[in-house]
Amino acid sequence: MKKFLCACALVTVAFLSTGCMRVYETITVNDNETVTATVKQAILKSTSDSLNSEKDPNTIEEVLEDGNTYYTQTETKEYPSVAEFSKESSGNISKDIFYVDLNNGNSKDATSTEQSIVDLVNQSIYIKMTINLAGEIVETNANVKEETKGNTAVFDTKFLSESWYAYTAHGKELIEADVTAPVISNVEEGGHYCRIPDIQFSDDTAVASKTINGKSYSTSNIKDGLNTLTVTDVKGNSTTVTFYKDMTAPVIKKIKNGKSYKGKVLFYVKDKLELDTVTDNGKKLKLTKKNLVKSGKYKNYYKFEIKKKGKHKIIAIDKAGNRIKYTIRIR
Repeated sequence: MKKFLCACALVTVAFLSTGCMRVYETITVNDNETVTATVKQAILKSTSDSLNSEKDPNTIEEVLEDGNTYYTQTETKEYPSVAEFSKESSGNISKDIFYVDLNNGNSKDATSTEQSIVDLVNQSIYIKMTINLAGEIVETNANVKEETKGNTAVFDTKFLSESWYAYTAHGKELIEADVTAPVISNVEEGGHYCRIPDIQFSDDTAVASKTINGKSYSTSNIKDGLNTLTVTDVKGNSTTVTFYKDMTAPVIKKIKNGKSYKGKVLFYVKDKLELDTVTDNGKKLKLTKKNLVKSGKYKNYYKFEIKKKGKHKIIAIDKAGNRIKYTIRIR
């Protein structure tokens, strides 16, 4: 399991629902931009025991903390580059810049958990995050003051704002000089998708916010039909892309699949959003204003007529790739 900088993907659903958990994360970016990431989870012993959860004695430790006994488990991963680490993180980090939006969940893909740090705090999950940049930090809103010094900034969820951030002097210079908008990948302007794409975000400095249809970005907020996605970096540069989610196949009317008809056949085809092609035995039929019905029962349907005797395989496909196939016979 993965996803650092959001403190949630290593947490099981059962423990999340109890609210009896602490998560400690330490992220270190070295001069050569390799990254070491460590996550320690602490589960209240009484809660874990009541759930009868299995415990591996080789990886689980029992510790006393703030008068309570916890089971703890620690995982450390080494990454050869910041780019590789970023594939498994929901925040932004480089050797000079750290930034995480506390209201945005992990949104790297459609199957991962999408709870934000604020979501976890609302479930009484305590999170402490230690960030070690390659240079001295000159600006940060880190709240654990006694541990924040030099290259290190320490945050915990006793303090929540819109974001947590830390910059070196060079990082601040990069942000001030940034005139390039963020890049949104794997989704095209005006594109139609029959499944939620694996949307990726990148920026020369750090992504500050992501919204979909005016809400914090998560795949659950992608709706059927038109969607508007906006990504803004810490300097205020932004990129917007609109796209369509369409999981509904076109419909064919006036004929029935598998039926046989005598003489010429009329049929009608319509899609919820936009048709791409209609074929008869592999030959494309024309989608023009001329054969678009203007009124009546089949208004906004495309009307087609076929006369040739024999078997006809009719396939209608929309812009998102949804398809419907009918086979009929004319005798």
